[in-house]
Amino acid sequence: MNRFVLLLILCSATAFPLACDKASPAGVTQSQSNRPTTIPAVSVAPSTTAPAVANVTPAPAPALAAPQNYPFRVVELRGDGTQMGEQHGKALGKPMKLLFDKFLSQYLPSPKVRFMAMVAAMGFEPKILPEHREEIQALAKASGMSLGDAMLGQCFLDLTPMMACSTVTLPADASPDHVARFGRNLDFPSFNVADKYSVLFIYHPAGRYQFAAIGWPGLTGVLSGMNEYGLCLANMEVSRSAGTGNGMPYILMYRMVLERCKTVDEAIDLLQKTPRQTPNNLMLMDAAGNRAVCEITPQSVVVRRGEPGAALISTNHQRGQDYDTAGRCWRFDYLHATTAAEYGKIDLPGVEALLAHVVQGDDGDFTLQSIVFEPSTRVLYLTTGSDAPSKPFARIDLKGYFDWKGLRD
Repeated sequence: MNRFVLLLILCSATAFPLACDKASPAGVTQSQSNRPTTIPAVSVAPSTTAPAVANVTPAPAPALAAPQNYPFRVVELRGDGTQMGEQHGKALGKPMKLLFDKFLSQYLPSPKVRFMAMVAAMGFEPKILPEHREEIQALAKASGMSLGDAMLGQCFLDLTPMMACSTVTLPADASPDHVARFGRNLDFPSFNVADKYSVLFIYHPAGRYQFAAIGWPGLTGVLSGMNEYGLCLANMEVSRSAGTGNGMPYILMYRMVLERCKTVDEAIDLLQKTPRQTPNNLMLMDAAGNRAVCEITPQSVVVRRGEPGAALISTNHQRGQDYDTAGRCWRFDYLHATTAAEYGKIDLPGVEALLAHVVQGDDGDFTLQSIVFEPSTRVLYLTTGSDAPSKPFARIDLKGYFDWKGLRD
């Protein structure tokens, strides 16, 4: 199949430019203009090249507190790739099929485009780590889906260009309670389907670090997550051309980072050593409060680090070492100006207010997940659904889920 023709079809059929294309608050939609303008004063590689990780065998799970009444599912997966894929498919096979039938049928709007995307997705298979490949194969079998569809679930984001999502990381002295925090909005077209099926996955992979990831049924990679050592990450889409099969699907590359790295510096080193497929921005923060944005392309990883006394922000443009120039993204500009003005007073409700202001879509309907990570405490706050940050954030203490090795080190 001619790859150039395939890319033309995918690019023309599935590009989703969002509100980030508006350069300043003058371009804010009516629903966005109703958001608070300030924070309230007080309450506000190919697998053979991937580095090895030390053997970390999960201990028996500690007793968990009584299940919480969260508005999203929490699914724990344990063991090797095959075991976790089987558990995933058995637990979430029904909503996984629904998402493929109801969501991808609109995201990839014709049988021809979907078929061609599935063929392109299979081209990524040799680039996937063996343990992840085994997991995807077991997931397909346990859920009753084809391997091609299961692979497409891991790769369709690499095949389609779009611009979405916002992140802000704040050092401990930005808040009166001296807790460093990482705020993240995940923005994506829902088609009145994806907003209803968010899942908090807790992974206990044999021989690798444990981590939590916020995703959807059928997704084995990571868009937003925290591991047992407190390393957190979240991606943002950037303007790009579509591409096929030249490196690991990016959500699986980010999963590899959480499974193998404890710190921001370790994560950067692994990203630089791993063949990369898709341009992306990736925000990183660790338990010590180190922060960095990695602006990723197939050719390089440009790192912009957090500076003392200031927020580190990323949206949908690759800016190099430019922290300050306004006019490219109204969300970046708002977060930059507001965190500077309110620095020292930005507590947990303040981070939530920041996220509420920078939603995307009509009435925030593209903002499907909002998260605040506290890497030093292994706590995250999560809300899901259309206009996610308008809803209450649920507090999840991952110390109740993670086995204890990383917390003792």
